[in-house]
Amino acid sequence: MKPSIITISRQYGSGGRKVGTLLSQELNVPFYDKALFAEAAQRSGIHQSHFEEAEQHSGDQLFGHIFDGMSSMSAPLNDRIFLAQFETIRALADQGPCVIVGRGANRVLKDREDVLNVFLYADFDRRVRRAVEEYGVDPARAEKVVRDMDKNRASYLKTYTDQQFGKAENYHLCIDSGTVGIENAVKIVLATYRTLV
Repeated sequence: MKPSIITISRQYGSGGRKVGTLLSQELNVPFYDKALFAEAAQRSGIHQSHFEEAEQHSGDQLFGHIFDGMSSMSAPLNDRIFLAQFETIRALADQGPCVIVGRGANRVLKDREDVLNVFLYADFDRRVRRAVEEYGVDPARAEKVVRDMDKNRASYLKTYTDQQFGKAENYHLCIDSGTVGIENAVKIVLATYRTLV
């Protein structure tokens, strides 16, 4: 089956949001990153601020595991937040072609054949520079922020999807955005996507 959904997993500072935005514009399909919080909040009744807070502190505790049949009614708040995101990602994918950044979407949609899963990475120094220059992170804290965000993402994936962060076999395409650049990363994804169509 041809791909209609692109998921982008990424190291912090590798430009995943920018790549996702450019892909959605090029393909004229919806883009979901932070917007997924609003959608999940509306569907679940959990205030959007809880989703944003959970993203910053994922992995601080050991939570339940969605794939072990967790009950949403008895689950802690962070587990319910993941469940809401899980259900929202599946619902958005059912609506049609889109680009989804983060949230373990590649694992959430693992049973679908119409998904192209991409992982973006870059060397540490380039990611620190991007965090400062593009994300507005304080230069004095940038290295710690990059390390902490990667640690949180790895913990989130392991806790909820039992997936190892950045492991190549979890994706169809892995791209060093620091070496090839953002625009070329977009071209590589588009070329792959269109080849499979």
